[in-house]
Amino acid sequence: MRQSDTHEEKLVHDESGGSAREEFLTRPLGRLLGRHASPAVASMAFLALYQIVDGIMVGRSLGPEAMAAVNVLYPVVALVSGLAVMIGTGGNARIAVLLGAGKPREAGGVLSTIVALGVGLGVVGTAAAMLFGRQLLGLLGTSGSLEGFAAGYLNGILPFFTLMIVGFILEQSVRNDGKPNLASGVMAGCALLNIGLDYLFLFVLGFGISGAAMASGISQSVGAIVFLSYFVAKTVKRQRGLRFARLDASRTTLRAVVVNGSSELFNSVSAGVTTFLFNRMILLYVGALGVAALTVVQYPIMLGVMVVMGIGSGSQPILSYNHGAGLTHRVRGTLVRAILVSAGIGVVIFVVMGAPARALAELFLPGHAEAQALTHQVASIVRWSVPFMPVAMIASVYFTALEQAGRSLLIALARGLVLPIAGLLVLPSLWGATGIWLTAIFTEGIAVLIAVGCYVSHVRSARRTAPAPSPVAA
Repeated sequence: MRQSDTHEEKLVHDESGGSAREEFLTRPLGRLLGRHASPAVASMAFLALYQIVDGIMVGRSLGPEAMAAVNVLYPVVALVSGLAVMIGTGGNARIAVLLGAGKPREAGGVLSTIVALGVGLGVVGTAAAMLFGRQLLGLLGTSGSLEGFAAGYLNGILPFFTLMIVGFILEQSVRNDGKPNLASGVMAGCALLNIGLDYLFLFVLGFGISGAAMASGISQSVGAIVFLSYFVAKTVKRQRGLRFARLDASRTTLRAVVVNGSSELFNSVSAGVTTFLFNRMILLYVGALGVAALTVVQYPIMLGVMVVMGIGSGSQPILSYNHGAGLTHRVRGTLVRAILVSAGIGVVIFVVMGAPARALAELFLPGHAEAQALTHQVASIVRWSVPFMPVAMIASVYFTALEQAGRSLLIALARGLVLPIAGLLVLPSLWGATGIWLTAIFTEGIAVLIAVGCYVSHVRSARRTAPAPSPVAA
């Protein structure tokens, strides 16, 4: 019998953990990843699809400038959502490691802490946006009708900031509690509600761009209320597994949340910074239609990214639980499976952004021939970045799940900030507007090399520090 098998058998009978822990540590990896990643992929795909439908409705009802306004506003949203991602991802990685180590009470304390942090962030973010909204819009370079659309969207989304943040945090917590179908079902229901509210607010009631923002805010707030109710009910009934416990505001816990989620914070904030830079460069070289064209191109990419994020979300508790239990062979097996499946998603999106891109442009921007032609041109270049994208994304999730924050941060910082800025500084000066689109290929290609280097360094370090193997009984 293998030593690892003996270790797993012992874990099954360890009374310090729950059924979710036993499942994560003993079930076959392929089946386990399918069970937890499939619902996560479904919920993220629904999230992406409702954003796509939202874009279609905004484009068809309000035109290219309204679509461009949402994209221009993204850096403002990214600042707050980046902090939410840090709290949610960093805190839930810690929760999963504690559950994997058989410490449910400590995990519950972290759960209470990250929810409290999420509420505080939502309140402060809302107040700041209300006080300095005009200055922010001016900084983003908006003017005229573009500024009006951006202001309308910001005002529509602000009342729901706090619940949206809490919902994001608790969705992953529900998955850590071994309930992926519940998390995905709620997300799917919220997506359908968002689509229905989009149609009602935009086409029936004529609320304009604020209606699109309200539809997103209301639907995601409903999901947050459902997740909160789930954990409150478990806490009141003192059910087994993850539930609220006495808030743990210790320096160790707060440091773990910040450090573990630092790469995801940089991912989000860097995306806001690079979106700002891309928009300014596009407005300089092409104009507002260029921003609208890139926005349309980003929708199929966003669908692929969200699906890969779902795979990462589903694999994160598997990685963290098994890392916490010391089952390194299962950690490695999960990583390989996640990368292979994600790479397949990248190939599919690459194909979709070929000839079908013309139909997508017409769907989003009917009657705008110039914008449609520009969209197809942009897609024909940017699509070559997509096959590289999943590898670096999964690598970042992998290192976060293992609490290797430095390596995860390096990948996130390079892919999300350093490489895009370097590309935008150099490539447009050489090839004009085409250089802007080539920046995506440059970024994702180099990011893969960095991710591979981080993994090789991690493996070598683990081998140097691993204890000598003990004799195994025949």
